[in-house]
Amino acid sequence: MIKLVVSWFFKGVVMGAADAVPGVSGGTMALITGIYERLINALASFRLGLLGLLRRGEFIVVWREVDGAFLVSLGAGIIVSLITVLNLVQWLLSTAPPVLWAFFCGLIVASLIMLLKEHRWRKVDIGLFITGTAIAASISFLGEMALAVTPLTLILGGALAISAMLLPGISGSFILLLLGLYPAITEAVHARDLVTIAWVALGCLIGLLVFSRFLQWVLARWHDRVMGFMLGFVLGALLKVWPWQHDQQWLMPDNYVNLSGQPSWFFTALLAAIIGAALVTLLSLKSDGSGLVKSET
Repeated sequence: MIKLVVSWFFKGVVMGAADAVPGVSGGTMALITGIYERLINALASFRLGLLGLLRRGEFIVVWREVDGAFLVSLGAGIIVSLITVLNLVQWLLSTAPPVLWAFFCGLIVASLIMLLKEHRWRKVDIGLFITGTAIAASISFLGEMALAVTPLTLILGGALAISAMLLPGISGSFILLLLGLYPAITEAVHARDLVTIAWVALGCLIGLLVFSRFLQWVLARWHDRVMGFMLGFVLGALLKVWPWQHDQQWLMPDNYVNLSGQPSWFFTALLAAIIGAALVTLLSLKSDGSGLVKSET
C-alpha cells in the first residue's frame, strides 16, 4: 500500500506541474500514467448522500466510497507540485521555454506511442481518433477573448478550466488564457486575493461534480470508443507543446532563433525530451512487462 501511495503522490506531482503550464493538460498526465479512469470514478463518487453518512459518523464508509487514499495522495502531490514546481515551471517559461516544452513533448510522444499500441482498435475508433485530433488542434488556434473579471465569469472560468483538466489534451490554464482570465487569476493567487480565489474554486467544484459524472457515464457505456477519441486529443495537443514556438508559429530551431531573438536551447531541449520520455517508464510502476501503463487496483 505504501508503494501505491508514493506512486499516486508522484503522479500528482506530474499532474500539478502540467496544469501549471498553459497548453499542457493534467488529464493527459493522468491518462498516460494509468490513473485516469480511477480518478474519474473517484471524483464522480461524490454525491449528496455522503452527507448523511458523515452525519451518522460513518467516516470509514465515506472514505472508501470516494477512494480517499487515492485522492488524498494524488491531491497532496498536486498541491506540493503547485507550491514548489510551479516556480521552476514559471522560471523556465520566462527564460528557456523550449526546454520546458521539449520535456512535455517527449513525455507525451513516448506515452502516446504506448497507448496507441495498447488500444483495441476498431474502424470506428479511427474516425473518432481523427475527430479528437482535429478538435484539440483547432483549440490551439483559437484567439484570446477578453471577458470582464466578475464573479460570474470567474465561476464559469473555473468550471470550464477544471472540466478541461479532466480531458486529455486540453489544458485548464490554456482555457483560462483563451477566456482572458488567466492573468487575473494568477495575480489573485500571488496577491492572496481570497475572494477571487473563492469564486474560481466554486466554479471548479461545480465543474468537477458535473463533468466527472458525465465522463464516468460515457466511459461505462462506450469505453474503447471514448478512449480512442481521447487519444486523438492527446495527439492534437502536441501542436501546443512543440518546443520552438513564436507568435503562434511552429518553427525549426534556427528559424526560432532568427524570429524570436532567443537561443534555441537545442541540445538542452533534446535532453529534456529524452528525460520526459524516460519518466514515462518510471511513472509506470505497474506494467505487463512491455512497458504499457496499467491502472492500479
